[in-house]
Amino acid sequence: MKYSILTIKWGSEFSSEHVNILFRAAKDMSSLDFQFICVTDDPKGLDENIISMQIPMSGLDAFPKTEGAWPKLCLFHPEIAETFDIVVFLDIDTVLTGNIDPFFEDPGQSLRMLSCGPRWRQFDPSFEPMGATGMFTYRPSFHTNIFDAFRKDPELAYRNHVVEQGFVAAHAREKDYYPLEWIQSFKYHLRRQYVMDIFVPPLKPAPETLMVAFHGFPRPNFIVEKSSRWARFPRCGLHRPKWLIDYWDKYKDI
Repeated sequence: MKYSILTIKWGSEFSSEHVNILFRAAKDMSSLDFQFICVTDDPKGLDENIISMQIPMSGLDAFPKTEGAWPKLCLFHPEIAETFDIVVFLDIDTVLTGNIDPFFEDPGQSLRMLSCGPRWRQFDPSFEPMGATGMFTYRPSFHTNIFDAFRKDPELAYRNHVVEQGFVAAHAREKDYYPLEWIQSFKYHLRRQYVMDIFVPPLKPAPETLMVAFHGFPRPNFIVEKSSRWARFPRCGLHRPKWLIDYWDKYKDI
C-alpha cells in the first residue's frame, strides 16, 4: 500500500517555506513510509524531498476561483486518482502536534473529513457533522465524481456554495469523520477570549490532539513572525504561544 500526503499551493498567500515546515513536521511525526506531494503552480523553493505536481486542469476552461479555495477541487481530478492510493490531504497551515499515523487508516470508499460547525466548535458529537476540507483522508479513485460535477458547471457551483468544502461535502457519495479529539481549532479551542488574552498566551493543544487547524485568520506564520499584536479587535494578541514558536523554529528553513 502506497501512502501519500498531499497539500496544495497556489498564488502568494503561502510560501515554499510554509510547505517545507509541514513536510518536515510530518516526517518527524509519523512512523510510516509516505511520499509528500505539493500540488502547485510554483514549485520554486520546495525541499528537494518534496515531490511537486502541477495543479491538474484538463477539463476546465479556467483556473478555479481562488476566493473560497476552489482550486482544491482539483484534488479530485482523474489525474490524481490515477497516481495515488491512500492520501492524507493537509492544508498548508496545519500544525502537527502528535503522531499522525491514525490519519492513514484506510477509508475505503468514504471521504474521511474534519467535522466543522457546532459539533467541532463545542466538541459535542450530538450535533450533526458538517464536512470540512482542512484535512481529509481518501482514495482518490472513488471520488472523481466530485471534480466531474464541478467541471460540468463551475458557475453553478460558485452560486450554490460560498466555499469549496460545501460543494465537496454535498457531492461525496460516502463520508465519515475523524474523531473530534484528534483536531483542535486554534480559533475555537486555543485562542483566549478578549480581556484574558491581555494577560496570558493561547492555550497549548490538548495531549490527545494530533493536529491544530488554523482556518482563516490568523495563520500560524503570522502569529510567529509578528513582533507586535497578531490578533484583531476585540482580542489583543499580545502574547505569542511558545509551543508554536518552538515548532516553527524547529522545522523552518535554515
